[in-house]
Amino acid sequence: MSTVLVILAPGAEEIETITVPDVLVRAGHQVTIASLTALTVVEGSRGLPLAAHTRLADVIGRTFDLVYLPGGMGSAEACSTDERVQDLAQQQLAAGRWLAVICAAPLALVPRQLCAGRRLTSHPATRTALEPHCAAWLDQPVVIDGPLVTSQGAGTALELALTLVELLGTRAAADQVAAAMVARR
Repeated sequence: MSTVLVILAPGAEEIETITVPDVLVRAGHQVTIASLTALTVVEGSRGLPLAAHTRLADVIGRTFDLVYLPGGMGSAEACSTDERVQDLAQQQLAAGRWLAVICAAPLALVPRQLCAGRRLTSHPATRTALEPHCAAWLDQPVVIDGPLVTSQGAGTALELALTLVELLGTRAAADQVAAAMVARR
């Protein structure tokens, strides 16, 4: 069982925030959702409430097999400016541990040049902001470059989640979760 940290910030995209941890839990992974704020419930990008298990301050210093940053512009902006998130992302990649980002969240890779020399994807609306900072922007649902996994948006969240199940375990595990959910792979 792998450990997963999901960073929850105000303005996070709801589908991306819930789908990925939900699928990872179904696959048997230990998921912790941690809020960037002092509140454990924040408002998502569509105005829906999103809940965390704990605050990020309470898990700093722990090591996770995967750190996941959901998209939504509010989340992307918060993760881009929060030094704790920047440290976590940098440490994950430096250690060769998985870092997954979706939609607008790849913008959080720019401040510390964490996408330099890497291939990635994102929501098409952020492409022009990311292209000068990465080796290549690819129009694909999910892109894996070393320990960095990127995805395009709410419509690709399930594909990202199943890809992460496979990366943390096996293709068979991902296929089993997909079958139980009646999801096509």
